[in-house]
Amino acid sequence: MKYYSLLISALLCAAVTFAQREAPVRNFPALAPAAANTHGVITEQPEGELRYYIRSGRSTWAPVYFQDVEQDGIAAQVVFSADGTKAYFKDIISHAATGTWVEGNIVGDKINVPLGQMVYWFDQYNYGMKLARVQVPDGNIQNSKYSVRGSATFTIQGNNLVLEGTSGDNTTNVYDALGLVFTAYDDQPEGEWSYYIDYNTVYTYKNVQPVVVPDNLEIEQYSLENENTGHVVNVAFDGSDVYIQGVSESSIPQAWMKGTIQGRKIVFPLQFAQPYASYLLYFCGADAKYEVDETGYGEWLYYWSDGSITFDYDQKTRSFSSKQALCVNNSDTGIDRGEIFRSPIFRPYKEKPGTPADPKVSAFIDYYFSVAGFNIVMLDVPLKDTEGNFLDPTKVSWRLFVDDDEPYTLYRDEYKYLPEDIDEVPYLFDEEQNVYFSRSYIYEKAYALYIYQSGFDRIGVQSIYRGGGEEHASKIVYYNINTTGIEDVEAGADKPVRHFDLMGRPVNAGHKGLTITRTADGRVVKRLQR
Repeated sequence: MKYYSLLISALLCAAVTFAQREAPVRNFPALAPAAANTHGVITEQPEGELRYYIRSGRSTWAPVYFQDVEQDGIAAQVVFSADGTKAYFKDIISHAATGTWVEGNIVGDKINVPLGQMVYWFDQYNYGMKLARVQVPDGNIQNSKYSVRGSATFTIQGNNLVLEGTSGDNTTNVYDALGLVFTAYDDQPEGEWSYYIDYNTVYTYKNVQPVVVPDNLEIEQYSLENENTGHVVNVAFDGSDVYIQGVSESSIPQAWMKGTIQGRKIVFPLQFAQPYASYLLYFCGADAKYEVDETGYGEWLYYWSDGSITFDYDQKTRSFSSKQALCVNNSDTGIDRGEIFRSPIFRPYKEKPGTPADPKVSAFIDYYFSVAGFNIVMLDVPLKDTEGNFLDPTKVSWRLFVDDDEPYTLYRDEYKYLPEDIDEVPYLFDEEQNVYFSRSYIYEKAYALYIYQSGFDRIGVQSIYRGGGEEHASKIVYYNINTTGIEDVEAGADKPVRHFDLMGRPVNAGHKGLTITRTADGRVVKRLQR
């Protein structure tokens, strides 16, 4: 078997175009119940009324280097007990998403949160983190002081909450704030600062609640098709109301959105979805337009109106489609971080056998000898069969070929993030396998494959579909490297000019450094911009 050393980095947006930057928050692994119970950490949501808030103020943390940053709209969740005596804060320190709660006592317009409460336990290392008052009086972050006596106080101002008695300066690093300190471990005494603190914090109330679906609805499977890709969702009709679950694949797949049939239209208003990764997410719509600037760089731009999205509804087929973009978004006032589905189509879905449409190698960029000792290959794997029917991506995979018709094998000892040797790659990957196989790194329906060998003449790709109780494969479609041609695929329409960096990520035309440009006639050229 012919073997070349491959490093695959999955760069995602197969079914969606991500416009998402990582939230500056550390998400801690969920605590095991035994560890939580032993050390008094509250992991279950307490009973009472759950309210959502948006935080402002400043925070410090140290993902690699010490940082003092804005809290930047990070969400907060607070539960108020029915008797009005208790308030429980989830992830009370903004940049430490521990998934746990601390208890406060309501006295008049004050919520007093006792310090010293355990907020997390590292069971593997036998130590934890406590809520504390943290002071850095001289600006040297190595000389912090702490106290677990007394309480942190929030003042209730109408529907908002204000953290009292904290201060900080991001230029001098002098702080008096609410933070987290470690318990004793090894030869370290209690009180070592974790570098997490919040100061000048204000919680602004958001009067939002997720959609609740009526009982006993008849749920049907639909395909959500977005350009050349998509996934399967749940849809339910209740009179003139329409409910959809699973629009979001990567963040909140259990969340429902609700729209209303209005004649031959279905309108989904801007609506709260649910919290995720320290943000409040919303379902919304935006107008989308592909625009090309004077340099030839093209990109999709999104225009906000009222946040709603309107679909044309075909009563006969019970399908609905929109020319707008459907967004899962962390803002209710404009397009921000989240998932974007351009021109979505919802159609009733029933799994059946079929031969997948031919995939293709959309680009090959040769860097092996000239720059970095690697090549980049980009693949386009359609989620359609040869008759145009949608294919469930969970049942689609692809194989790679070099020069001949024998599948490549990726070996476990070469690729430690793989559970075993494979010569067939699932269309979808579990994020837990490795960040490089995460669907959050696929751009514009393509996989970027990094090949650290050279000397071959062509690269091929084949799709496999296992659905309806049968297995079918597409043709192997080869890309001729030396002639920059594609075999077995008819020439497509002119493509927009696209620019990529060395990692295969889209960049603008003015990007500094080495840039890969795919021109309108399909050529791929390299440029060094200073």
